[in-house]
Amino acid sequence: MESGTISAADKMSGFIEIMRIPNCFMMGFAVIIGEFMSLGPTMPAYPAVVGFLVGFVLVAGSMPVNDIMDAEIDAINNPRRPIPSGRISKTEAGVLAATALAVGLSLAFLLSALNLLISVVAVGLMLYYNRFGKKTGLLGNAMVSATLAIPFIFGGAISGVNATLQVFALLAFLAGMGREVIKGMADVAGDSKRGVMTLAVTRGLGTASKVGALFLVSAVLLSVVPVASKMVSWLYAPIVLACDLGFLYSASSIIREPSPGNALRSKNQALVWMLLGLIAFVAGGISFG
Repeated sequence: MESGTISAADKMSGFIEIMRIPNCFMMGFAVIIGEFMSLGPTMPAYPAVVGFLVGFVLVAGSMPVNDIMDAEIDAINNPRRPIPSGRISKTEAGVLAATALAVGLSLAFLLSALNLLISVVAVGLMLYYNRFGKKTGLLGNAMVSATLAIPFIFGGAISGVNATLQVFALLAFLAGMGREVIKGMADVAGDSKRGVMTLAVTRGLGTASKVGALFLVSAVLLSVVPVASKMVSWLYAPIVLACDLGFLYSASSIIREPSPGNALRSKNQALVWMLLGLIAFVAGGISFG
């Protein structure tokens, strides 16, 4: 697509796509869950709104950085992405990233100095990953997965991170690890050309599928702990059961068919199961006592 033929609608769709809006909502939602589990049902509106915006905007800022660094890989793996398709230039993506990250950090400071510190660590981790960590395989996967766990810690920082939040953060980390390993299977063609040492590149699709499935199954097993330890209300159980069945389906599917195409489907499915998990976390914090 030539830059002169890009319509305003194409440009706008590119900006929306590069921010990964569903991911933004999930991160903002995760922060609210952390606040909810920390402050309880009487959580004030101010930290809920500001916390959600911090999670949303920081993800909106971090995603363009990822696309800038991955432009050459995306040209092979997914040429329809905003940058390789020509809808957005690297400069435009950079301006969007810098603006969103600055706004997100400013909002975090409105909550507390500790929340700002956690946000700075999260942004630093993201920048390091995109510059250096992406090529390190499992270590890079762990960096991304840590950013999925941090929102729960961020939300709980307002009044203290309790045991329930620690379990939820670990659940998010394990589910994220499973998705990231499987995502590497979908991107194996471009990653191998750029020296990105994912498990799919270094050990093959079969090994990567088993490791990715193992992380998903580990998350399913850990999801029982809040129920067994009576950390949550009964509303958690039926929703997390649906989430767990989804993860088990994706895990079995990727082992049966360890192909890039199925990996793409499985990693997209994982986002749905993770959203169900977030809903389960909220339901688990609702008390009828």
